[in-house]
Amino acid sequence: MKQLGIIGGMGPLATADLYKKIIDLTPATCDQEHLHIVIDSFAQIEDRTKFIMGEGVSPLAKLVQSAKRLKEAGCEAMLMACNTAHFFAPDVEKEAGVKILHIAKVAVDAIKKRYPNAKDIAVIATSGTKKAGVYDNILKEYGLNSVGFSKEQQDGLMDCIYKGVKAGKTQEFVPKFNQIISEIKADVYIAACTEIPMFLPYLDGDYKFIDATLELAKVGVEFGIEREIF
Repeated sequence: MKQLGIIGGMGPLATADLYKKIIDLTPATCDQEHLHIVIDSFAQIEDRTKFIMGEGVSPLAKLVQSAKRLKEAGCEAMLMACNTAHFFAPDVEKEAGVKILHIAKVAVDAIKKRYPNAKDIAVIATSGTKKAGVYDNILKEYGLNSVGFSKEQQDGLMDCIYKGVKAGKTQEFVPKFNQIISEIKADVYIAACTEIPMFLPYLDGDYKFIDATLELAKVGVEFGIEREIF
């Protein structure tokens, strides 16, 4: 069994969601069969989207600090409970000397496996993730099309993420989220922000959604138990 680390706190609910999914997916029959996971919930890491949009301080230094702490604790691979933070993944891997299991790659791999005929993909993410091409670059490599959103739709999604989930008001933003999703036409939708899965239980339509957090959890479990199960 290999030890995993979670670079967390971006935000705390998203970190808890990732950890809960890892627990639920682990084929364990007792405490001792669960994975050894160290979580560094470093909520003070600077806002990733603000920096990418040119409005804030780079979070790279604190991401590297977190990765180094987890490495020193014996973790053999890292998961980041934030999609936007994966823009910094190559630099974190290089500066901290760690392995990061990449959330965007595993999510797109899941689309190809589960929906092989899908072409148009809606990346439901922060403006930072969108601008940085965290998903779009991988989708292009796989021959898939990233559906464009209007400014109003993207701004609305940002409200759902920041004023909704991050502010502890998810339920209040459920109607807004459902309205925006109904306006976006795609073959498959990716919950490409770790706050977005909080809305998925409340979807009022039949949408093909890939929960990137869930796919990352699956890969993390397989890495930890050192065998394929999904």
